[in-house]
Amino acid sequence: MADDDSKFRADVSACATELNRHLPELARRHTPLALMTAMAEHAGGALHLCLRAGTCTPEQARAVLKEVEKLVFE
Repeated sequence: MADDDSKFRADVSACATELNRHLPELARRHTPLALMTAMAEHAGGALHLCLRAGTCTPEQARAVLKEVEKLVFE
């Protein structure tokens, strides 16, 4: 299980790095609030699709949301 967690975290890190390459261009064209709202809609939609497809559990989806909440409010 620890190897799966390490691989997942590495995949998340690699994906975040790729996203960060595209964010400056989007930030030049959109307000910060519009950009964040669009990203939140994508994240929510992706979680919904993952749940429906069975690629994540409700607990995993909640863990993602809790991580976002922690990043925002702590």
